This record gives sequence, structure tokens and C-alpha cells, in this order.
Amino acid sequence: MTQNTFENTSQIGTLYGLGVGPGDPGLLTIAASKLLGEVDDIFTASSSANEDSLAAKIAAPYIKTGAVTTKLGFPMTSDRAVLESAWDRNANVVATSLKGGRSAAFLTLGDCLTYSTYSYLLKHLFKIMPEAKVVSIPGITSYQLAAARLNRPLVMGRETLTILGGASDEQEADSLARLSDNLVILKSYRETSAMIEKLKDMKVAGQAALCANLSLAGETVIDGLEENFTVPNSYFSLILVNKRPRD
Repeated sequence: MTQNTFENTSQIGTLYGLGVGPGDPGLLTIAASKLLGEVDDIFTASSSANEDSLAAKIAAPYIKTGAVTTKLGFPMTSDRAVLESAWDRNANVVATSLKGGRSAAFLTLGDCLTYSTYSYLLKHLFKIMPEAKVVSIPGITSYQLAAARLNRPLVMGRETLTILGGASDEQEADSLARLSDNLVILKSYRETSAMIEKLKDMKVAGQAALCANLSLAGETVIDGLEENFTVPNSYFSLILVNKRPRD
């Protein structure tokens, strides 16, 4: 069951999925910052490779004194059994908080329902706790900030926009890229150089921009990718493509 108000009227706590934006604490929504000052428990995702939570650092100025912050481990693996076990384990931790009457927030970078760990957590939470009360608060995405940095519309008129993950199947990604007017390739990371070569083959590299670490230390914005340059080695990288030139 999904509740669409902030008011908790029973002993079961409410889980708030909060998108904290791309990096700058000033880009949190008013709704997210308000809830961070009210909830009892804060949950963040961590991996075995990185125990720090950037989402928690972004939210830190708004979290109320006394709130309990818990890092939930989400392994970086393609092993389905390992992933399912981790999702179930973490969903049980959150369910325990809610059943104790505590309010909780699960923090994600960008938007909570766009390529987010929160999406998997919700699926498993509802499986073990169908009565869970959940409110999802959208956040500003990195590609929205990229468009703002470039002062470039994502879409205009009847244009189309396709959003691809950096790990998308190459053949499928190529087909979608050729069909859509505008592209966002999120978390291109290790595939950035290969994707730029593909855009050159498609004759649209001149209308593409590479952005990395937006609103974070080491922010990079490269507008026009037809010439050779040093590609930033950053997990937080994306490519924005307008296949039709923007005059």
C-alpha cells in the first residue's frame, strides 16, 4: 500500500525514498530537506568497494540531531543469488525499523526511482511487508544538471529523449541511439571512450557533451566531442547528445 501524505497515523512507520540530487546540497528539494529533519532512521547504500556514502554527505546538513544512520551493503556483482540475498537482508533491516514505529528515509543520488538501488529495495520490502507505507520524493538528476550547465534543452517540440545506462547492451543501445533525437548516457565511466567513438561514427559527436563530477570536486564539462581529449576517469560521468544541432 502506498501512502501519499507525510502524516503517519498508525504505529507502523513510513519509509521515505529521498533523491538527494547530483551532489550539491543546495539542489535538494524543499520536501527532501524537510523530511531529513524529521525522520528517525537514515538508510544509505554502500558497496564493498566504497564504504562512504556520497548521498549521506550531501544530506548531512539537513539530518536531524539524534537520527540513526545505517549503511546497507549492496554488493557490486552480477551474481543474481548474491544480489537477491542482499536485497532481502536489507529489506528486513528497513522493515524492522518501520514495524518499530520509526520513520525512515532511504537516500539515493539523483532521483530515487531512476537507476536506483531504492527501486530494488522497494520490491523486496513489499514482498516481506505488504502493509509497508512508502512515500517517494523525486530528486534532481545529474542529466538535468548537465543540461543546465550547458544551457541546452534536453528536448524541444516533438523531439524524443532516450536515457541509457552505461552498462546497456551495445547492440540495443546502438539501435535506440539511432532512433532517438536526443540521448543521455548515464554512468558511462569505463565505456566513455568507446561511446565517443560510436558517436563519431554516427556523425553526432559535435553535438555531444561529456560531463563528470557535476557540482562535485573535479567537475568537468566538455562541449563537443569530435576532437581528441583526455577522458575523465570518473564513475560519475555522463554524455548528453543532441543529434540535431542547437543553434
